Amino acid sequence: MLDRFLDKKRNLYALAIVAIVFESLSSTVLKLGGQYPFLSTGYLFFFCLAVGIMALYAVAWQLLLERLPLTTAYLRKGLTYVLIFVWAAVFFHEQIQPKQIIGMAVIIVGMVVSMSDEH
Repeated sequence: MLDRFLDKKRNLYALAIVAIVFESLSSTVLKLGGQYPFLSTGYLFFFCLAVGIMALYAVAWQLLLERLPLTTAYLRKGLTYVLIFVWAAVFFHEQIQPKQIIGMAVIIVGMVVSMSDEH
């Protein structure tokens, strides 16, 4: 059943987005845990949550690597850096500077240009 689901290209790309969101969220969850004293309940909760998220990411990523060319899969990982900026602004109210916005735009343009010949 999973093989039939992943045989469709759009489902693979959706799984890639889910995997990238998981990867970016793991860093955010670890930073949330860092706000608690070392080995406190809050720290351990967020650490375990990050490990769980990374386990889901690892399974999704392995499924992708079995079905997509390596370059196709890794081109989408640039989105991770963009999402980390979004999570930083949403969860930690960090200011995003203009040069960071330019950097994110460069990443997105690079992804679009490198993926344009895939279709």
